[in-house]
Amino acid sequence: MAARGSRRIMVGFRAGIAVAPAVRLFADRHPDVLVDVQRIEWDDQAPMLLDGRIDVGYVRLPIDEAGLRVAPLYTEPRVAVLPAGHRLAGKEEVTETDLAGEPLVWHADPSTQPTRRPHPNAGYLVRGVDETLEHVAAGRGISFLARSATVFYSHPDVIYVPVPELAPDQVCLAVAASRTSPVVDDFFTAAQAAAEITAECGNYEMWQLGGDAVSNGGDVGAQ
Repeated sequence: MAARGSRRIMVGFRAGIAVAPAVRLFADRHPDVLVDVQRIEWDDQAPMLLDGRIDVGYVRLPIDEAGLRVAPLYTEPRVAVLPAGHRLAGKEEVTETDLAGEPLVWHADPSTQPTRRPHPNAGYLVRGVDETLEHVAAGRGISFLARSATVFYSHPDVIYVPVPELAPDQVCLAVAASRTSPVVDDFFTAAQAAAEITAECGNYEMWQLGGDAVSNGGDVGAQ
């Protein structure tokens, strides 16, 4: 178990989510507790919470909420992920109509596509961002990711283009409903207090402006 009988908690996080702002804030209250982190994906975020491999999860919807306590944290705009040579790669932004009919590199469940009209499946099952970028770079289709991908992931053969009309990606905090731990609850509270800073860590425009609020962990405590 991630935190059974010890001063240690395991925090799971999806790609593009910065855990450090909450860790710094949590450490102010619990300097003796070690916070470990583990990357999670769409298909294991709920199971890892339920079986105790992680104590707290930064998850992205959709997630099977059965047996979980899930709290919205922030949303991220979405971007289209296009091959560098795509006909729309030079645009400042695109619409759903612009991309209609394009094969989509996505995971198995088409109901989770963020578009109003589903795209044809490109035929490649992906679990994470790395696989997505490789398939898109190879020209096998397009994809959609949260804006934070533009900060945390770059690829010489991939271009990100905003799609403002898409519903945003929802980031949440989750713990097992049966989990009772004051320490875990305190991390949950710290993560909520640090949510604005966490969100801005995935905002490329903020980094271009200097991002003082993002880089200065000490400002979190003043939220």
